[in-house]
Amino acid sequence: MSARDKYISVFGKIETLEAPVTWTTGISNMLEWLLWETSHVLGISKTKYRNLIAEKAYQAATEGKSLEETKKEIASAITGEMNSNEHHGRFDKYKTSIASPREALRRSKFFSEDYLNKEFDIFWALASDTYLDEFYGRLTSIQGGGEWFSHGNSGLFAYSVQIDEMQMDNVSYNPGEKLLVANELKLGGQKNKDQMLKYAYMFNQLREKRFIAPDTRFVVLFIGDKREPISPERSISAEIDHCGRSLKSTHAKIVEQSCIDVALATEYYSLSWSDLISFNNFYKTSLELPTQQVEHKLITGFNETLHSKAFLNR
Repeated sequence: MSARDKYISVFGKIETLEAPVTWTTGISNMLEWLLWETSHVLGISKTKYRNLIAEKAYQAATEGKSLEETKKEIASAITGEMNSNEHHGRFDKYKTSIASPREALRRSKFFSEDYLNKEFDIFWALASDTYLDEFYGRLTSIQGGGEWFSHGNSGLFAYSVQIDEMQMDNVSYNPGEKLLVANELKLGGQKNKDQMLKYAYMFNQLREKRFIAPDTRFVVLFIGDKREPISPERSISAEIDHCGRSLKSTHAKIVEQSCIDVALATEYYSLSWSDLISFNNFYKTSLELPTQQVEHKLITGFNETLHSKAFLNR
């Protein structure tokens, strides 16, 4: 049985992006990320962790130490490294190393882009259709009043759509508007050298596999530390040149004319996390308390987590 079949037999799959995905799936996706990316739990990768233990055990064995002595020595070495690498300032810089649970949480909560992506997934899944209408309506033309479906990067999405050539951060689909928005989230980094073409490829695949309507319009939104000027034609041309110099099979697929055409027809926007905080503060003023208290709390909580990130406190 393939990995995909194993996953689907337990967790199911989606047939269309119109499938509702609850916010509790966002929590499952957070756990899934931690289980596969254990460096955010251990401080280093599982491979490095295993190698460290093997090296310590081999050294102890060559020195003729007993099993109990070896266990104590390894435990002492790991505990010593965890203690020496634990920081007590919220935004203290760190190096990749074995980490205590407290230090691993600090690194993820305040520094990790992936952790923020999962927080965003939960927030976006819980935000009302009115909120998303208002937010996206400031970027592109929409009628409003439709239903939004938000999907984060997860096994559920990946095994359902089977697009192995790229990984997205978050997509929001409104079938009534016939609009798909890809939310590309950044903490400090810039867009990848092939990102626009990869998103165009993903969009084509989603249409061909009928996860979205064939006449869907496509928007790519970059949210990062700061607004970045976007020159689509120049950027796409640079991506084509980059892919042309590459030997990767993926790059051969994404420079096909159909992908280039989609990339050129896509709308691109850039916002900063501070812009999102400002929008949230504005939107909260329109909420009536106590009837809309839940969304008020939701937005307040997300703003608080954004304010706590290291990139806003440098």
